[in-house]
Amino acid sequence: MRKIAALACLVGLLGVLPAHAAELKDVFGREVPIGKGRPTVVLYANKGTRDELREHAYQFAYDVRGGKPIVVVRVDLRDVPGLFKGMAKGEIRKSHKESLELMRGLFQQHGEAPPAELDSSLFMVADSKGEPHQAVGLQKGFKNVYAQVLDPSGDEVARGPFPESAASLGRAVAATSPDSSVRVAGVAHR
Repeated sequence: MRKIAALACLVGLLGVLPAHAAELKDVFGREVPIGKGRPTVVLYANKGTRDELREHAYQFAYDVRGGKPIVVVRVDLRDVPGLFKGMAKGEIRKSHKESLELMRGLFQQHGEAPPAELDSSLFMVADSKGEPHQAVGLQKGFKNVYAQVLDPSGDEVARGPFPESAASLGRAVAATSPDSSVRVAGVAHR
């Protein structure tokens, strides 16, 4: 009887493990709400693409604001030695705060109030082993930012190098927005 009870507990535990493993947490330990009703823009970056990301991502996020996507920046830490991964995560937390301030400033420059959901729309994830990056074909030390758009259910609808594919990514955000009247302004980046 004990063996049956133990086996039942083990089977129950194994049934819970995949769901828990699928949860994605950001550098603050918050669950990233991919597939929870809002479109998602996932930006794949590393320390070598930081400047490129900063140069284009804020304007892109502002341009697709009508679709109310969440933005997930997946930072590949494969190039960071193990001893320094903790410091790298601290830098990512700092960068998150700076990014929110820059986005607020961008809205104010355009005479708009930042949206109430701004704080819950940006997630930065430190990927120590780079599996998500490898899954989209990015090798260790990749040189360019890559992007993906996921629909509100979490299914991929577009992908490509960023910012080169910003226009098509922006159209994908607009097309997957719960509000079908969303228009994406100014996504024709270079």
